[in-house]
Amino acid sequence: MSVTLRDVAKQAGVSLQSVSNVLNGRTSQMREETRQRILESIRDLSYQPNVQARGLRLQRTKTVAFLTIDPAVRFLSDPFHVAILSGMVDTLRQQDYGLLVQGFHPDQAGGKFRRLVHQRRFDGAVVHLSGSPERRAEHIEEIASTGCPFVLIEDRAEAATVGCVLADDRGGAGAAVSLLQGEGHERIGFLATDRHWPAVEKRIAGYEEAIRAGGGSWSEVWGVERETVEGARSRVEAVLRADPSVTAILCANDVLAVGAIQAGKQLGRKIPTSLAIIGFDDFDFAPYVDPPLTTVALLGVEMGGRAAELLLSYIKNGKFEVAEVVFPTKLIHRGSA
Repeated sequence: MSVTLRDVAKQAGVSLQSVSNVLNGRTSQMREETRQRILESIRDLSYQPNVQARGLRLQRTKTVAFLTIDPAVRFLSDPFHVAILSGMVDTLRQQDYGLLVQGFHPDQAGGKFRRLVHQRRFDGAVVHLSGSPERRAEHIEEIASTGCPFVLIEDRAEAATVGCVLADDRGGAGAAVSLLQGEGHERIGFLATDRHWPAVEKRIAGYEEAIRAGGGSWSEVWGVERETVEGARSRVEAVLRADPSVTAILCANDVLAVGAIQAGKQLGRKIPTSLAIIGFDDFDFAPYVDPPLTTVALLGVEMGGRAAELLLSYIKNGKFEVAEVVFPTKLIHRGSA
């Protein structure tokens, strides 16, 4: 038998109206202790709001949000965010929907992120989270408990109100390593971002799996202090000075790859003969790097568009047409490897 609003109210020891207020984001006059007790009851009972019925009672905002937890000051200039937002906007404007964009610093997310979701200033959200797997799971659980539909980018969760749009990051990293091993490289490192992103976690996993599958016995992951070209250049210079035997580097994204190429040139390493570099994402600038960047292409614009489509379908029909969409990746072989 399905759990009802009345069951939640009874367990939390509150009125039906109080539970309804929490689900609809009307909590400005509610004590935080009461709100938390209601959210705990919703989680404990696995209550799922009837979004179709609520849609008849609620005025739609005709707005979809893009929410991200990213400590970078210039998070909107991130090429991957640009691609996702471009795809979203192209889909939303065809349905006369607006877009709200909100970025949170990890230190602020626990309060502001939660409040924004409960304010229900939008009909649904596309969400891109950084942070440890445990921290991301906390944010996902919090959003899911509100009954607000959302689509995760490059992450997974199981709930009726959650959809997922991902790329085959693991397979893409494996293809990159296979190319490098086929060219005779044995000391292949991985240059990672300065913060946890679910896509980068999968790329590292794919890299390590492919090293072992190809008979390799050495792997190393280096993190940068800043996710910039300069940050990557500085880190790779230090790595190559400490261990000149490294002959290839797979980078978590193309921005880091540009810095890695600069580091190799600075130390007199010829690209790609004495140092091969492979990026990830195939951002617009990749073909114009010197040498042109070999990279794993990601369909960022298409991912953003599909995420918006899934969300609009849920808003209209009260369910996701598919719970998860995985986009393929493709190794683009240019001049850096």
